[in-house]
Amino acid sequence: MKKNILIVEDEVVTALDIKEALFDFGYKVTGIANNSKKAIKLLEKNSCDLVLLDITLKGDVDGIKLSEQIAKEYNIPFIFLTANDKNNTIDRALKHEPYGYIIKPFKDAELKAAVELALKKFDIKKELENKLETKQKHLKALEKTFNEENETKKRFIPLKYGYIFDKKNKKLFLEKKEIELNKKEIDLIDILTEHKSGIVSNKIIEDYLYDGEVVGEGALRGVLFRLRQKTNKNLIFSYSKLGYKIEFD
Repeated sequence: MKKNILIVEDEVVTALDIKEALFDFGYKVTGIANNSKKAIKLLEKNSCDLVLLDITLKGDVDGIKLSEQIAKEYNIPFIFLTANDKNNTIDRALKHEPYGYIIKPFKDAELKAAVELALKKFDIKKELENKLETKQKHLKALEKTFNEENETKKRFIPLKYGYIFDKKNKKLFLEKKEIELNKKEIDLIDILTEHKSGIVSNKIIEDYLYDGEVVGEGALRGVLFRLRQKTNKNLIFSYSKLGYKIEFD
């Protein structure tokens, strides 16, 4: 498929010579613009794969300023054309990352080589960008899966004897069937599952269940007694005068 090239050059003879050369190389010229406004109109109207851009255009917007708009809004590669080989002009142009730089007058072979190289470089860049985008999507998908799995592990806590405690919704299940528990019984399981590695003292449990309110020694034992009637009696292990520990899977 022929590549479409836009010529932005205010010297008519030079522009026509470039057009003829591009035709001979097998490219299609979508138009010739002698200023930035016409160039933008042509870009909006026609598909374009490359812009040959004269640096010293007449008017308020020169080729270098125009290249900023082309790169930002259209993402099209461009090659600078100029008769000015002064270092400051070249340095200013190179800061805008052109895909080529041709000093006039130039031979057809130089033009052909610059165009082919620019198109090739841009294709490689797009390929790398697409690969990077694919990798980023893959990493985001992995991150999402990891977060979801991590959240599931935090939410659903496997206990001994086949019990599962839903930390988020404060529910206890056995073989996917919810066990009906009152708030104090749920609170007791909740605080015990917060301390997977050790015994939870009576004081910590009572403060959690009763919001710091002073209660008799039998209050906690009563909660535990009723809970053991609804679950395996060995699910929560008692340590005399120390506290309690729930058994994890």
